[in-house]
Amino acid sequence: MSFYFGFNSPEEQEKRRKADLQAIGKSVTEFFWDVAPAHGFEMREGQQDMSFEIIDALIHNQHFAVEAGVGIGKSFGYLVPVLLYNKKMKKPVIVATSTIALQEQLWNDVHDVMPLLNTQPEVILAKGQTHYLCHKRANEYINMEDAVIPKELTDGIEQGFQERKQFSSSLPQSIWDKVNIQRFSMRNCGSCEKKCLYYAIRSQLRYTKGIVLCNQDFLTAHLRQLRRGQDGLINREADLIVVDEAHNLDDKVRSATTERVNQSKILGLLQSATKEIKPADRQNVYRETNEAQKAIRTFFDSLKAQMQQQISNSQQDMRYADRFFFDGSLESINLLKSMCSAIKSAALSIQVYASYDFNNRSTAASDELDDQSENLAEMIEELDDYLLWIERKGSQAELVYCPKNTREITNRLYFNGSAHTILTSATLTNATDGSLEEQYAYFISNTGFPTDEHGCLSEPKPSPYPYDEHSMIYYCDDLPHPTREHEAFIEQGVKRLLDVLDISGGKALVLFTAKSDMEEVYSILSQMDLPYKVLMQQSGSSQDHVLNEFKENTNSVLLGTGAYWEGISIEGKSLSNVVIFRLPFPVPDPIIEYKASIAKDPLMDVRVPEMVIKLKQGIGRLIRNFKDTGIVCIIDRRLRDEPPERYHDVTWASLPIKNKTRSLDELRNFYESLPSRHDDVER
Repeated sequence: MSFYFGFNSPEEQEKRRKADLQAIGKSVTEFFWDVAPAHGFEMREGQQDMSFEIIDALIHNQHFAVEAGVGIGKSFGYLVPVLLYNKKMKKPVIVATSTIALQEQLWNDVHDVMPLLNTQPEVILAKGQTHYLCHKRANEYINMEDAVIPKELTDGIEQGFQERKQFSSSLPQSIWDKVNIQRFSMRNCGSCEKKCLYYAIRSQLRYTKGIVLCNQDFLTAHLRQLRRGQDGLINREADLIVVDEAHNLDDKVRSATTERVNQSKILGLLQSATKEIKPADRQNVYRETNEAQKAIRTFFDSLKAQMQQQISNSQQDMRYADRFFFDGSLESINLLKSMCSAIKSAALSIQVYASYDFNNRSTAASDELDDQSENLAEMIEELDDYLLWIERKGSQAELVYCPKNTREITNRLYFNGSAHTILTSATLTNATDGSLEEQYAYFISNTGFPTDEHGCLSEPKPSPYPYDEHSMIYYCDDLPHPTREHEAFIEQGVKRLLDVLDISGGKALVLFTAKSDMEEVYSILSQMDLPYKVLMQQSGSSQDHVLNEFKENTNSVLLGTGAYWEGISIEGKSLSNVVIFRLPFPVPDPIIEYKASIAKDPLMDVRVPEMVIKLKQGIGRLIRNFKDTGIVCIIDRRLRDEPPERYHDVTWASLPIKNKTRSLDELRNFYESLPSRHDDVER
């Protein structure tokens, strides 16, 4: 046990801390050299090196970043030192990731390794609030007139279910969104304290001395509260943080600092806030609310017009984009200011009259309306410090804004506090040669990871899998350009897709850069009589149904985008083919363009690293253990050899599979020579 006495000098405390860390290092060595082999665990050099390097970084008071390829066993690589640190130092440790699948896998991994280390800390799995039932919202919804109340909902509530995954997968996501937790606070949710699972979890987090498994959004919110001098969401004694899937960190921090202004939501808030006033007084706010409604509609009509103009004028794929540029013209800024002023006036009037009704139990909507107008006003006052863009939501447009200095915010939250941060991912580097700073350049640029004595970049740990023996990349050089000749590309791309699916007999995950491409290709394939079932990514709980069908149907083909590149679990499915339908170059996008504007070489420093990291993620969907075999097919001509694009060499050098071909015949011969192929034939 470690004892730190108040009269110890800082030097003495640091000396004792280093001694404790050296003792932890000795225990890490004993685990990998003695304990793990005795229990049948496979020895993995990269995994051991990663654990030793983490302890070394802590001894030297450094933050640590490492790319650990698929198969290194990075989870155990950091969990062993983390659990031993927790045991020795008696302090909570936070492990954050970006997907539910990995959070749940970590729960299993922690409980597998704990007995081997002779430790039994409290382990808290803290998912996002929307995964949990809100008893108050559920009761209000069930008692609404004309509410559609599925049996799956009432049966689940009667059985005491509180988490989304406990309810039937057939419960529509649209219904779940009406009964889940949306705005949790310890103060406002006190009436549900004794029956709410999420309330219990949030209470545990404040005092735990154990291991917290959460998502990066939750961790970022916690660190932001600490920076403001607040208590935070997790025990503030936690001074060791692990961020897994750290390639997503800058996006998660940007998301945490992003505000959204949605026409339907803000008009709904205005209506709800007005209802907080006694009916007799509502006429007194009519002028202000009417002016606000007109200003809101005028502003959002202008956003839709901007969106349509960009689609019409663009020479690229803006018609398939989700994000668009806010033009920043004087006219647009004036419309924004007018809307903000009108909302502020309406919110103020509503709050004045709502305060007359002392029996009114809630002013939540008017408070939120006032908060939104204050946020808008603050942004407008410091407009040059914010990045604004438009997002498409169905047929509607949404204004989105966040601070430009996301890199500085990330650096301040994760690398300038009292905690040490360990970052890892299978895809952190954007190059395979040069100095470590050059290999990790894009990650450093996005996060502000310290490259001085306060930060340690590790040599990337390559995957131990025999990629070139077990896999081959097929790439095209004869297809139309995917953006300039889009219709022809889709037509001929589908034919090439059918060629490569014929080789593998289905058994494929087809990954798309654009949702519109996915839907177009699915529409074509679904009308064909194919010898395998074609499935397409769905939203909400329907996704679970599709994934289960994909896993159970051996030859099925699944089309997906977004999270399907890395964030969904397909364990149990034997893939033979991962098809990348169009290289994952980001379409023109305000965030990408902003990064490009501050980069030395916009193309090489922004678009290419994003594409390389995404390609590596896609390949990682195929080869996940020593037995996996198959092919990766890139339906896109932009990695052709002649004439080569200027990113040709760096892209190919970064991919783990070096065995590649442009010949379908060679691809077929390779596929049929695979040992797993013979096993399939025998079965």
